[in-house]
Order: sequence, then structure tokens, then C-alpha cells
Amino acid sequence: MLGFILKRVFQNLLMLAAIVLAVFVLMRLTAGDPARIKAPIFASEDVLNQYRAQFGTDTPLPQQLKTFLSGIPRGDFGTSFRYQEPVFSLIQQRLPRTVILAVCSLVLAVSLALVIGVAGARKPYGWLDRLGLALSAFGQSAPTFWVGLMLVLVFSVQLGWFPAVGFEGPISLLLPTIAVALAVLPTDLRVIRTAMLESLGQDYIRTAKAFGIPDRKITYQYALRNAALPLITVVGIDLGYLLGGTIVTEVVFNYPGLGQLAIDAVNARDYPLVQAITIVTAAIFVFVNLVVDLLYMVLDPRIRISG
Repeated sequence: MLGFILKRVFQNLLMLAAIVLAVFVLMRLTAGDPARIKAPIFASEDVLNQYRAQFGTDTPLPQQLKTFLSGIPRGDFGTSFRYQEPVFSLIQQRLPRTVILAVCSLVLAVSLALVIGVAGARKPYGWLDRLGLALSAFGQSAPTFWVGLMLVLVFSVQLGWFPAVGFEGPISLLLPTIAVALAVLPTDLRVIRTAMLESLGQDYIRTAKAFGIPDRKITYQYALRNAALPLITVVGIDLGYLLGGTIVTEVVFNYPGLGQLAIDAVNARDYPLVQAITIVTAAIFVFVNLVVDLLYMVLDPRIRISG
């Protein structure tokens, strides 16, 4: 088992290193010259060169890469071109709010998926199962930005129950959380429903029923344990998606999170800030997938035996 863990850690570190290199190169190929954005419109070439020297983009690409890589172990991702502050400090200010939004959305989506999916699998095509299928179809077809705008229009503008934009405390999280949760709910709901239907049809479930074990215990202690394995994989992917995919929602609600900061950084051609946001998000995604792999060993003894 220790060999399996070390192997997975090594693979994830290689993946993260490849992401860091790819982000650095692609940013230089696609982002343009930040000096021309920061400098006045009709600035001379000498003025542009001064800005390039200030930003560190006047040195050869290998030297820039060396400087960038040497700072990562210390948490030094450079200084933001736009804000003139350490990049890591800016991320520390915004990341907690994005993580809170992503986790709240994931908890809501998984909770709904478990309640509706398990109930639907126990009574296929009952009213709760049909409700789940309708929610799944709606969440898959409705764009996140449209859902966010409709929530703002109804609950903020028309009813005045919640703040429309910004962050005014926990109440400001409710509408963005619903908008983001609806984006991942369809996948979670279909996965848990399908896995539960398969588990409830297995021979060991029929044997347990024959021995007179209560249905509730069979459903939640036996069937759900096996059905949870594919859901854990999807949840790991969902969390990575939510950390990087809340950008649209944060823009709609003007939520001061990492997504809004990333949009501002891209518009300003802020190399260090875009690089750092991408790398931090990728590192969290890689870490979550590593945790998912380890949870598989805890929940499924066959993986421990084969490992």
C-alpha cells in the first residue's frame, strides 16, 4: 500500500510540474506585452522598455523561467503588474472566498444527489425520481450565467430577499451557491442513481433481504457504501471544476473571489497573477484527486489487496 501511495504522489508531482511549465510558456505566447497595457497610449519605446524592465519581461525567456521556478518553493510568485503587490498576498485574500463558495455548492449538490438519487433508486420513476430527472435535465441545459441572472432578477430585484452583488456576509453566498450547485448536480445525481440501481440489483442485496435485514440498513449500510465509489470520483472532479469554474458565477454576482481576480488579471495581461492563480488552482485539483485515490483504498478492500 505504501508503494501505491508513493507512486501516486510521484505521478501527481510530475503532472503539477508539467502544468507549471505549460502555463509559463503559454502565457508568453498568448498574453501579449503587458508594458503596452500599463504604459500611456502613445508612449515611446524607451518608456515601454522601462516598464518591461520593471516587470522583468526584458530578460530572455529561460532567465524568466529560472527566476519564476526559483521563487515557487518560497511561495514567491512575483509582483502583480496591475496591483503592484505580491501575487501570493492577493491570492490569499481571494482564495478563501472561492473555496467557501465551491465547498458550499458541492455540499448542496452532493446532498441533493444523495437524497433524491437514493430515493429514486429505491422507487424508480416515482415522484421523487421524476423530480430528480427533471432537475438533472434543467441543470444540464441551463447555462450558469442565465441561472445566476434569473436568481438575481427574482430574489434580489423583485423580492429583495438577498443582496444582488458583492459580499455582505453569509447571506450573500446563498444565490451563488445555488447557481453553481445546479451546474454539477446533474452529473452527481445520475451517477448516484445509476450506481444505487446497480447495487440494489446485486445478489448480496437479495441475500440480505432473504435473511430479514431491514430495508433501511440494506440501502444505507450495504448498497450505498458500494455506490459511493463512483460518486467519490465525480466529487473530486467536481471540486476541481468548481474552483476553476466559478468564474462566470463570480462575475454575475460580482463576488470578490479568485475567479473575478483571474478575469481582471487576464484583461491586464498580468503574467505573474494569472500564472499563480492557474498553478494554485491546479495544485488544489491535483491534491483533491490524490485524496480521492487514497479514499478508494479505504472504501474498497480490493484496491488494498491488489496494491
